[in-house]
Amino acid sequence: MKVGPCGGDGGEMKDMNINGVTRILKVNIYYNKHIEALTITFLRDCLLESTEQWGIPEWGGSSTEILLQDSEYITSVKGHVDMSYIRSLKFETNLRSFGPYGREDQGTFFELPAITGQIIGFHGRAGKYLSALGVYVQDRDAGRVLEDYKQRPNI
Repeated sequence: MKVGPCGGDGGEMKDMNINGVTRILKVNIYYNKHIEALTITFLRDCLLESTEQWGIPEWGGSSTEILLQDSEYITSVKGHVDMSYIRSLKFETNLRSFGPYGREDQGTFFELPAITGQIIGFHGRAGKYLSALGVYVQDRDAGRVLEDYKQRPNI
């Protein structure tokens, strides 16, 4: 399910193709007074892939790498936005929280929760900076239901 995006309309549309994506492994964030850039690393059909960098990091900013554990998945993305940029981001997983990155004292609060599942992808807008962000949510039980179906005896 596609949720969002939240934020401005600057830059170009960015969208992960989530076909075959099973989980997010890593999120790289570049930030200063706002979120400058974002890169997502994920598993697709058992192969490691990454998005292009969405946005351009500025000299003098900060960066961080969120590395998820094997059993960890993103359950929520929160932050602050204004008409031009994503001002701050915070990532929550089933095990811990990361952030906030950027400035929480400016803009309007937003939240993109994966109420019944996990976040497996992102979409949004970016030019010089990250302007808008949305998520793709996958039901946590979808894979288990399929496996349970495959293991049912023929009656």
